[in-house]
Amino acid sequence: MKPRSSVGYLAAAMSAMVVVSGCQSTGGEVNEQMVGAGVGAALGCGVGLLIGGRAEHCLAGAAAGGLVGWGVVKINQYQAHQVRSAAAERRVYGLTQAVDTPQVKIRRGTSSPRHVRPGQDVRITTDYSVLLPPGDRSATVRESWVLKKDGRVLANLPPQTNRRTAGGWAASASIPIPGNASPGTYVVEHKVSSGSSYDEDDSTFIVRG
Repeated sequence: MKPRSSVGYLAAAMSAMVVVSGCQSTGGEVNEQMVGAGVGAALGCGVGLLIGGRAEHCLAGAAAGGLVGWGVVKINQYQAHQVRSAAAERRVYGLTQAVDTPQVKIRRGTSSPRHVRPGQDVRITTDYSVLLPPGDRSATVRESWVLKKDGRVLANLPPQTNRRTAGGWAASASIPIPGNASPGTYVVEHKVSSGSSYDEDDSTFIVRG
């Protein structure tokens, strides 16, 4: 039989699951993130107790389980528009000869604001170039983002796939930060790809406690 303290923590974890689940019907995307993170932490606590049977195992499990909550992160207000002409991109990269296949190149990935608090939004933007062979009017480009903290993947954000003409493009979206997000530095991996061509860049933001 488990120690009474472990049973108490497990009961608390189960209660938290019930509470956050009951809140799920009242909010939008940010609320869904909070629910997901809360359930993840509660489940992590329960698993930690079942394995170790001690309070510290609950805390460790909750920390790991909290990462699960980021798995429901969605992107809001996605938009993309062309910001530079094809000729301008060729000048930037010093290209004197035409490319044989579609090529993509990230100029810069950014996250703003630099400092946020739980419950706020972070705007991520990927500024990238599309170079096309003569005669090609557009190419299929996939934009994707991975959110990390302390070297661990928190979420693979929903990718966007669209036809793009040659030139410079800026794709941006908002990430709602869960209300129980832990303080620290978060890394966003920006990636664009088209056929066999791809490029990556990183940006960071800091969640304050």
